[in-house]
Amino acid sequence: MRILVAALGAPGHAFPLVPLARALHDAGHDVTVATGPDLVSTIATSGVPTVPAGRPALEAFRGVMIDRGLTERPSDQEVMRDVAGEVFGRVMPRSVASDLIPRLREEPPDVVIAEVGDRGAALAARAVGVPCVLHSFGRRPSPHSPMSMTTPAGLAAVAAELGVPQSEGDVTGHAYLDICPPSLQDPGSEAYLAGMAPVPLRPVGWNPPTPFAPRRLTGRPWVLLTLGTSFGVAGVLRTALDGLAGLDVDVLVAAGSVAVGELADLEGPGVQVESFVPQADLLRGEVDGVDAPPALVVHHGGSGTTLGCATAGLPQVFLPQGADQFLNAAAVTTAGAGVQLLGEQASGEAVAAAVTALLAEGPERAAARALAVEVAALPGPDQVAADVGRWAFPARLSR
Repeated sequence: MRILVAALGAPGHAFPLVPLARALHDAGHDVTVATGPDLVSTIATSGVPTVPAGRPALEAFRGVMIDRGLTERPSDQEVMRDVAGEVFGRVMPRSVASDLIPRLREEPPDVVIAEVGDRGAALAARAVGVPCVLHSFGRRPSPHSPMSMTTPAGLAAVAAELGVPQSEGDVTGHAYLDICPPSLQDPGSEAYLAGMAPVPLRPVGWNPPTPFAPRRLTGRPWVLLTLGTSFGVAGVLRTALDGLAGLDVDVLVAAGSVAVGELADLEGPGVQVESFVPQADLLRGEVDGVDAPPALVVHHGGSGTTLGCATAGLPQVFLPQGADQFLNAAAVTTAGAGVQLLGEQASGEAVAAAVTALLAEGPERAAARALAVEVAALPGPDQVAADVGRWAFPARLSR
């Protein structure tokens, strides 16, 4: 089969699709990944052919912010939702579709697997009459999620420009590859699956080859501290690290979007700061020189990190900053596997107290292990890839 896998050019959107893309490629299918031009070389390290599609997401955000007279990322969540709605509902879909439609017409695939945030890829598939399957990067969208509330108007406008019929609630896919375990889903999101067949898929973390050496880790139990690649705030990382410094743990900081220089003065024995780390490999305990996975993770609540911790059975301390992070944090804390600290609650003392509680063999750690068992029961990428001849086609899936 010829298969196009499409994802927006952001690690949190694209990385979750790599394990299935690679499994399909290894099974002998003709697979191509289409993603943002700034992420092509990174995804290509997976061994799957990769091509650019659409604008860089950060460029799209900057353009929308300039149009609205904003000189920096707005701190007001409502304003940020409005900006994100324009980016994901109009700017990126239009850009991706304009790149992919000619490609799909020239070399029609048998199916397009579109990451749920890459609506331009789904619209392009419909425009040329190719079956489309959506692939999640986290929890199912619910009616009150930011994307559900802010993107429909823009998507309708782009669909009209492309001459693609679209009705209210139309998700442009016949099946939904779902990498989120049931206990973390919002029950209200079941309506999102209307017209789509759910295909469970185990979340498998992926990172590109990332050089890493434990320069300052001493061998004690260690904690991973990160705010991801999009919502990093140096002050939040510094506050959390201040709290962690008094505990009998090592701390690895993945600075991501925060310049390492802003945190370099915090390094010392037991505290190591890196721009990027091989997070998926670290959570699995597969990095040379690091004897075990982290004891727990303090993070922003991004979908990839949240599901990576759930897969590894690790308790989580959440410091959510935006987007779907608050909803992810709420889901895990409701499941009993973590603690969420918001606003002024996220002091150094509060972080230290939360980490101390979660390091103990208490109910949160037991709940985290239960999540890992639930994740492990989902079919893996190889199993789902072996069944592609069924779920890729609406007629076969309905049998």
